[in-house]
Amino acid sequence: MIVSGINKERKNMGLDQYAKLKGQKLNFDKIFSDDSNPKEDGFVWRKHARLQVFMNKQWIKQNEHKYKKQLQDACNKEPFSMDHLGFNAGEVVYMTEEVVKDLEEAIKNDYHAYFASDGFFWGQQFQEHSVKEYKKLDLQFLEFCKEALKNKQVVEYECSW
Repeated sequence: MIVSGINKERKNMGLDQYAKLKGQKLNFDKIFSDDSNPKEDGFVWRKHARLQVFMNKQWIKQNEHKYKKQLQDACNKEPFSMDHLGFNAGEVVYMTEEVVKDLEEAIKNDYHAYFASDGFFWGQQFQEHSVKEYKKLDLQFLEFCKEALKNKQVVEYECSW
């Protein structure tokens, strides 16, 4: 499977999203081949804005004090700071039972409660299309998370924009 529009060479600016088991290294060569199996190689999305809005809300729940500080710090920065958009490179959302339950509901409802009104590099201008394009991968990811939870494994979601 080739993931549409993924920033393989990291030359194009934009939202890249990843999910994997804790401690697992993403195999980008395999991910970007026709032989990719996300459950083994890692999950990758490119500019799935509504998934990012969903995950950002989860990150805020998991890091409430850090987010409040981030917003306070943003007030002291330049006027074009994007800190209000939430987490970025190096931050992680842990896929707990609660997050997985909420994700299942979000996918079922095509992320209607997670409209991306901001996020210049997130692809918000084609978010409806991304929801449809990534539906199958989102459902695979959901099942992967449920299986990992059953096996007491930790799934992490990260992004870079």
